[in-house]
Amino acid sequence: MKKTGLRTIFRLTGVILLLLVNSSAAFAANPKDVREPQPPLVTDNGVLFSYRAEGKAPKYVKVIGDFNGWEQSYFLVKNRYGVFVFLYDKTREKGVVLDDGRYRYRFLVDGVWMNDPSHTRKEYDDRGTALSYFDVPAPIVIAKQNPVLARDRTYVFYYENDTARDVYLIGDFNNWNPYSLPMKRNKSGLWEREVDILPGAYAYIFLVDGVYRKDPLGTTVVYDRFDNEFSQLQLP
Repeated sequence: MKKTGLRTIFRLTGVILLLLVNSSAAFAANPKDVREPQPPLVTDNGVLFSYRAEGKAPKYVKVIGDFNGWEQSYFLVKNRYGVFVFLYDKTREKGVVLDDGRYRYRFLVDGVWMNDPSHTRKEYDDRGTALSYFDVPAPIVIAKQNPVLARDRTYVFYYENDTARDVYLIGDFNNWNPYSLPMKRNKSGLWEREVDILPGAYAYIFLVDGVYRKDPLGTTVVYDRFDNEFSQLQLP
């Protein structure tokens, strides 16, 4: 079964992407298509950084910041338009790339630390150093399929529906009780539910405003004796 992605602003196949976009219409979300450097672009699959120096191109450009705890610098790669680009999309617990909030960052260009020349927004750290920053209005979450491991034997299910009033998760793991696992809309507007599940194979389905819906991210479909469709998952 073909995977169908979830979206907040727009959809990319096979990936849940939750965000609010902060960009100009002329700035491409695909790193390969960026023609001009711009402030960090919060996209539905991460944060896109870009840099281009005036005059001679640098040998290398790196970026580091609050988004990764200032623990590692990442290389930007020069695309066909001469712009150095990097998409930060590293996921953490529950498939979260970044929570909502403010993130400071700097570039390292040929060994010299500098702020983003294409971004005027700056604030100062405790030492009085000016740092560029960007804001993430809503958490960015990426998941290729349900469920996403949250922690040991605890999984989170996601479901997208902008107009639903009530969504419930139902399956073998709750003895098909239609109302024991209500889902709640999270900050990104996605329905979410954590469940403790032991290893094994499980059939499940969503109850959306009284109508049963199989998982749009499910990779396996099974049928009961009445030919009704259910999603199936296999947990190691």
